[in-house]
Amino acid sequence: MVNYKELLQPQLDEFITSQVHACGEIFLVGGAIRNTYLRKDVKDLDFVVKKDAIIAAKNVADRFNGDFYILDKKRGAARALISIRGKKLIIDFTLLNGRSIDDDLNKRDFTINAMAIKIPLSSEVIDPLNGEGDIKGSILRSCSPNSFQDDPVRTIRAIRFMNEFNLFLDQSEVELIKSASCNLDEISNERKRDEIINVLEKTDGKKALTQMLEFGIIEKVFPEVKKLYKMELDTPHVHDAWTHTLQVVSYCQQLMAISKNYPDSKRLHPRIKQAINLLSQYKKNIINYMNDPISMNRSMYSLLILAGIYHDAGKGVVPPIIRDNRKSFPKHARIGSELIHNRARVMGFSNSEVEHLTKIVRFHMKPSQSEFSNNTKKDIHIHRFYKKTGIAGIMVGFVHLSDVLATYEDTLTEERWNRAISSVNNIFDAYFIHHAKIITPPKLIDGNDILKEFNLQPGKKIGGLLERVVEAQVNGAVRTKGEAIDYLGQLLVVEKNNQENL
Repeated sequence: MVNYKELLQPQLDEFITSQVHACGEIFLVGGAIRNTYLRKDVKDLDFVVKKDAIIAAKNVADRFNGDFYILDKKRGAARALISIRGKKLIIDFTLLNGRSIDDDLNKRDFTINAMAIKIPLSSEVIDPLNGEGDIKGSILRSCSPNSFQDDPVRTIRAIRFMNEFNLFLDQSEVELIKSASCNLDEISNERKRDEIINVLEKTDGKKALTQMLEFGIIEKVFPEVKKLYKMELDTPHVHDAWTHTLQVVSYCQQLMAISKNYPDSKRLHPRIKQAINLLSQYKKNIINYMNDPISMNRSMYSLLILAGIYHDAGKGVVPPIIRDNRKSFPKHARIGSELIHNRARVMGFSNSEVEHLTKIVRFHMKPSQSEFSNNTKKDIHIHRFYKKTGIAGIMVGFVHLSDVLATYEDTLTEERWNRAISSVNNIFDAYFIHHAKIITPPKLIDGNDILKEFNLQPGKKIGGLLERVVEAQVNGAVRTKGEAIDYLGQLLVVEKNNQENL
């Protein structure tokens, strides 16, 4: 027996109850009831009220020293972000959609979300569409035949619920989704983005993308990636371009077992286990990195998976070059980075997120260069690598490993896999362990020192000389300010002699 009376923490329950008179009626609805029945954590609380929804949300935010946002003034929807005893909660208030709570529930997306409990909390669940029965039967069912047409973004949401809660769709529901997915163009890019991020963060990406393709969703959200479907690739690739992309996404998700518990560790590919074992020395660093999001609304994890989806998108645009009966796609990484840049902009990602995604796709092949695993040359190459990628360089490492494994699969040799791991290990070591030595050595001189010492004029040349000093530090050729000035003096003499010999 599910005890819904304990769904709210006592102080929150007491305060919400105190708002009933002002709001007319208050009902807890949707996901909180579903998750409680499924014995899953509840972080989002949705309330519908007869009146003053925005005021109620503001009151909750004020009472618990939280943040307050108006989500939709016209529809009377607002959000309070609060924390109680260290637990963060997202609390939404919206006006009742219809004349009664039954009207409201019948207009919702799925029966599993169309349940309500009246405040003050009781054990009586208002369930006009038998949502509890569908949960017991592991069924995902829309609230009406028009549900997907009324709001096509629900087609994406269906994929999340199917995978997150292990639910099944009746074939009639599949047909409804296919019919409505063509109308996704009518939905704002921001709403589609948020639903997609939920899918990427909470489901098996490979499975979800396969379903998106089947339901006609992929071309509406990732049209550039759809072009990879049935595109054949030559050796060393063992998959076509679409299947290769699915495998890269799967391996990116599996690699994240290094920073969190993978849903089923037994399903980890043996090569992924090997990589995780060898990179486990950076586990705490990676956890901190992944838990420091660029945007408060989206995780680093979701950006990694999105980059994996787009890493080879350029191959759908670049005309292949055929040599010795083999196809290659020159500059596909650069073209792919432009595609993800434009798509992320359209979807409303922040500037920092767009930059991050662009860099991951642009440089995902870079660690293949032998210099990254060459002990005598790696430091300077990794320094230059991070000059281009910034913090995105860590995710480049994850995508690179996934790409190598997905390319070769069972044909992957120990030598090739060890080289890939060695390169990524060196990239991680530079960032997490030897950051001050390889990536940002301490500043020995500045522009003013150079202008004063060598009687030069301000300009771009000064920045170039400063970077030459930094690279000399990385190589161990320069350690003090005096050595830096001597080093630049020698460079300028050589430069002058070369100009005189022209």
